Amino acid sequence: MRRMTVLLLCPWCEDEVAFAVDEASDELVCDGCGIRTLFAPDPSTTYNLLYEAA
Repeated sequence: MRRMTVLLLCPWCEDEVAFAVDEASDELVCDGCGIRTLFAPDPSTTYNLLYEAA
């Protein structure tokens, strides 16, 4: 499995931090606070999961 990291604004840290993409469990994991959130291959769905949940 390849590891991918993306830079996103974390609604919990309230800062722009690296998120590791865990493809096996379809999650994004914040490197700052460790929060796990669902990941969707569609960018707009991922955006909604991150920012509408907070």
